[in-house]
Amino acid sequence: MRAASYARRSDSKGKKHDERSVEEQDALNLRAAQSNHWDLPPTRMYRDNDLSASRYSTKERPDWLALEKELNSGQLDVLLIWETSRAWRKLSEWVLLVDTCRDNKVLIHVTSHGRTYDPTQRRDRKTLIEEGVDSEDETEKTSERVKRAMEANRQQGRPHSRPPYGYAIEVDPTNHRAKIRVPVPELAPIVHEIIRRVARSEPVSAIAKDLNLRGIDSPSVAQGLKPHPRSQGKPQWSPAMVRKICTNEAYIGKRGLVDATWPPIVEDEGFEELFWKANNLIKDPERKTTKPGRAKYLLAFLGRCGVCNEYLTRMGGREGPDRYKCYAATGCVTIRMDWVDAAIGEAICNRLAKGDVLEQLTTRDNKDLYAELEELRADHQTALDLRSRKKLSLLALSQEEERILPRIEEIEKALRPVTLPQCIEDLTKDAQGNLQIIRTRWNRLDIPAKKDVVRTLIESIRILKTTVPGQHKTDEQIDNMLKARVKVKWVNEQ
Repeated sequence: MRAASYARRSDSKGKKHDERSVEEQDALNLRAAQSNHWDLPPTRMYRDNDLSASRYSTKERPDWLALEKELNSGQLDVLLIWETSRAWRKLSEWVLLVDTCRDNKVLIHVTSHGRTYDPTQRRDRKTLIEEGVDSEDETEKTSERVKRAMEANRQQGRPHSRPPYGYAIEVDPTNHRAKIRVPVPELAPIVHEIIRRVARSEPVSAIAKDLNLRGIDSPSVAQGLKPHPRSQGKPQWSPAMVRKICTNEAYIGKRGLVDATWPPIVEDEGFEELFWKANNLIKDPERKTTKPGRAKYLLAFLGRCGVCNEYLTRMGGREGPDRYKCYAATGCVTIRMDWVDAAIGEAICNRLAKGDVLEQLTTRDNKDLYAELEELRADHQTALDLRSRKKLSLLALSQEEERILPRIEEIEKALRPVTLPQCIEDLTKDAQGNLQIIRTRWNRLDIPAKKDVVRTLIESIRILKTTVPGQHKTDEQIDNMLKARVKVKWVNEQ
C-alpha cells in the first residue's frame, strides 16, 4: 500500500514539552509503516516545523499544501500522522480532510493510537471527528488561558512579552528567583531623544534617517534579534520603528492606566508629559491623510476645497507665485499660497495671544469615566473570583469578558492625558499674550511644526470659489478677498 506521512510541531524551541519533534514523529510514523508493510519513501514524508494548525494561525504550511494535492491525486492508500492534532486543530478543516480521505479511499493511521481508521466506516468517521472536536477545544482553552493571563498581567502592571528597545532583563537583587526590567544606560538616551524630537514635530522619516547616518544600531540589532530572511545588509532604523517607540507606554512605566512593575526609561520629571505629546502627535488621524514625503507647504493636504471638499495641493506647471489648487481633476478653486499662509499664520498668532485658548483645549471632566472604569474593573474581578470558586461557567465568564474588556480598553484610551504639541508651548511660553513675540516665534517654525499647530487649533479650513474675478493689487483688496474666501473653523468653537 502506498503511504504518506505528515509531521508538524508548532514550537521547535521546546517550550511545549508534551509535543514530539518532527524528527521523532517521522521516526515513529516510519516504524508504523514498516510494521504494516506499507510503502513510505522519504519523498512522501511531509513535515512543517514551527507552524501552527489552529484557527489563529496566519502562516501557510507548504508541506501540508503539497500533501493535500497528493491526497486528491488518488495515488495514496494510507496517511500516517502521530496524532490528529498534527494535521489540524481547526474542526472545519479536519472534517474536510476526513471527507477527502473518504472520497479517495485513503485510510488514516494515528500512530499514537496504534490504530488505522477507515473514513468510509461510520464508527471510524465518528471517532475521527470527535478527535477533531477535542483538538479544537484544546486550542480554545489555551487561547482563553493566554488571554486571561495577559489581562491579569496588564491589570497588575506586569510584563507579558520581551522587553522593548532600551530595556534589559536582569535578576532582581532583592529576590534572586525573580527577574526585572531595567533601562540600558547606552540606549535610554536614544529613546529619550526620539520621543523629544517627535514631540517637537520633527518628521519621523527625518529622525530615522539621522539615526542611520549616525550609525546608531536599530532595535533589532541592539536586541540581537534574527534579521528577516529577505533583509539585505544590516537592519536600519525606519519611520515605523520611531512611531512604535513613541506609542509604547512601557517607556513611561505604564500598562494602560496602571503603574508597571518596571521604571520609566529615564528618570525625568517632564518625560511622561513629553511622551504623551509625541504619542498624541503620532496617533493624530489627520497626520495619516497627509501626502507622504517631506512637508513643504502649510495647507497642502490640510485645507479643503469649499466646492467639492477635496484637499488642497500645490498648483504646478505655471510661472509666478505658488498657488494652492483643489486636488480634484476639475481644479474647482485656486488661491495664492503666500497670501493664505500669511492669513492663517496671523489668525493663529492672534488666537494664541488669548490666554484661555490652551486651557480650553486641554481641560475636560472625566469623573464619570473614572467611576465607570472602577465599576467595570470590580465587575470583572467578581466574575474571575466566581469562576475560581466554580460558581460561574467558563461560557458565562467569556460572555462577561466580551462585554467588559472592550469597554475598559475604550475608557482607558479616553482617559489618556490631553497634551498639546511642544511647538505650541514653545510659541506661548513666557510670551504673556504678547502678539509680536508669538508672531516672531511662528515665523521661525519649520513647516512640519506649523502643520501640527494648525491641526491642533483648527478643525477645518475651506477655500471658497472667488466671486470677484480679477487682480487684487492693494492690501485692502487682498484682505477683503481672504475674508470672503478663507473660512476657518476653530476647535471647540461654539
